[in-house]
Amino acid sequence: MSEPGTVTRRESQDGTVQAIDFSPDNKRFATGGGDTKLRIRSIGVGPPPLEVPTDGSVSGIAFSPDGTRIAVSDFEQVFLWDSATGTALWQGPLAPGNSVNSVRFGPDGRLIAATDTLIAVLDQASGEIKQRITVDPPLIADVDLSRDGTRIALAVDERHGGNHRHAGSARVHDVATGKEISRLTPKDAVFAVAFSPDGLNVLCCAADDTTRMFEAQTGKQVWPAPEDIDDRVTAPSCLAFDPKGKWTVVGGSDGFARVLDADTGVERGRAPKLNPGHPEDQSFGAVTHVAFSPNGKHAASASIDNVVRLFNVEGKELYTVPTDEVLALRFSPDGRWLGVGTMNGALVIDNGEADQR
Repeated sequence: MSEPGTVTRRESQDGTVQAIDFSPDNKRFATGGGDTKLRIRSIGVGPPPLEVPTDGSVSGIAFSPDGTRIAVSDFEQVFLWDSATGTALWQGPLAPGNSVNSVRFGPDGRLIAATDTLIAVLDQASGEIKQRITVDPPLIADVDLSRDGTRIALAVDERHGGNHRHAGSARVHDVATGKEISRLTPKDAVFAVAFSPDGLNVLCCAADDTTRMFEAQTGKQVWPAPEDIDDRVTAPSCLAFDPKGKWTVVGGSDGFARVLDADTGVERGRAPKLNPGHPEDQSFGAVTHVAFSPNGKHAASASIDNVVRLFNVEGKELYTVPTDEVLALRFSPDGRWLGVGTMNGALVIDNGEADQR
């Protein structure tokens, strides 16, 4: 087994890699972005490389739960392909003239795809849109699906609407009916949302410099309490829940990824660590992506100083890997691999024994 932080695969591409995903068996990974191909590769010994032509603007990739199919959001359309052969099963737009920003599978096999203003629930067999959830004014900045697939959380940024208000909200909708269940409204745009593993709570961060937890059913804020709101400028912009529900990780424009207790919001640790002897001389690039490992023991971050970090909940770094600018970050289902999409290609980093379940 390689040392943690070893780059196992490095795939150069003529263009950005904006999306990356691993097969459920952890043996293959798929990448796509600004060039004209979806690439599916084996990490070790496995099937030969597969390349599928695209429109050249892949923004989302998702393997089906059984690994036999792969869904791709590519410019204005959603595609479903056979993941072994690259054969197209169906394709179609959600709303002509609107780019599709993301796609994912629900546990029942349905597809959830998003544009700036629309969430569409699609039948996997036919591609038929079964449910539409619209947002006006736009923009849908982020989407998360509850683990049981019954609810969807939206981060909404209203600064892009016709009135250009500094406003936004985190919303929870029922997937089957499209009905809004709850809403939390900070003082500015919401950048990111994530469900707790049990689906009871939603974590969100906003442009008013807050990270908040609220109840999915009622919209009631769990933390922080009004008297606990911190006046530090951390500028949170990305977040993730520990799959076991104990921790969250939040990346800020101040250069730190903070691990917070999911029940209280109290900080447990942060990465990178300041040098105690020269704290005033150190600065780090804004954190743009974070992810939690499947075992809940480690988190990963990427920042604009072109460094990917793996660290534990106390913030102790297990490795750092220099990269180009990162556009996508994803753990494999077993936690062995960390996939990184950059401006010029993709990396698969070996986490070694440190991140096995």
